[in-house]
Amino acid sequence: PTNERLLRRFFMEEKGSALDNKINIIRNRLAHKDPFTVADLGPILEEKKSTLYWTIWNLAQKGYIYKVGKGLYSLQRKEPDINPILSPLGNRVLGILRESGYEFFISGLDILSVFMEHVPETYPALLYGNRYSLDEISELLSKNNIAVVHRDIGKYKSMQQIHMLKDLVLLYPTNEFSYAENSLASFEKAFVDTYYEVTRRGYPLPLQELVRMFMNMKRRTSLDTNRLIKIASRRSIHYDIRYIVERDFISDKAIEFATLLKGSYLGMVFHEAALIQD
Repeated sequence: PTNERLLRRFFMEEKGSALDNKINIIRNRLAHKDPFTVADLGPILEEKKSTLYWTIWNLAQKGYIYKVGKGLYSLQRKEPDINPILSPLGNRVLGILRESGYEFFISGLDILSVFMEHVPETYPALLYGNRYSLDEISELLSKNNIAVVHRDIGKYKSMQQIHMLKDLVLLYPTNEFSYAENSLASFEKAFVDTYYEVTRRGYPLPLQELVRMFMNMKRRTSLDTNRLIKIASRRSIHYDIRYIVERDFISDKAIEFATLLKGSYLGMVFHEAALIQD
């Protein structure tokens, strides 16, 4: 075991050293050209295409470089210059709760609507509050004629009825406020929260619209993929998010293999279930 740990440490140090060497080459050769493209890196690093993409992915994961556009990278992190546009309901909630002193932040479509092509006229607002203040927050919003659902939301199956309510807030408990600023979730946090609601709880948003939002978000901001995965791990959907953010680096054959593998597994389960019934 001791030898294995030493070998693992050695290989990790070697990998880190190799990346350090590569980023030093990039900084020296491309200091005059920032941002730069994948094509710019090819002649400098002298790597074949598959290795080059893997190198870029590792450099981005380690925070050496930042993706600032489609096929475009920079040595400097580009902070998003896009601000959320809250719905009328979101603005009301923000104004009411900021005066209360309770810990909270708004997430979901209120944060991501700037990336939507077709923004719904109304949609349930997604709100996170300190778990010890949920009752007080709920009571305060209710006094202002805002409907709140926060106890045993689970997989709310009557979304059609909920969606008919004009001013509805879905209130969840949280102790994690590091991914929000000025009571507004970051884009990464808002996407993970929205993805979870849509794919796990049946939130009334077409999956195709969520895909378009993600593509627009990638194109217009420099998403922190490490942060996305870290946030997703807290909700146990990190496999989903990792697959989404690493999709460009997965070969079509690997995707085909995984699809066939999943289909074969499900087929085996159904077959065994049929045998048990017989």
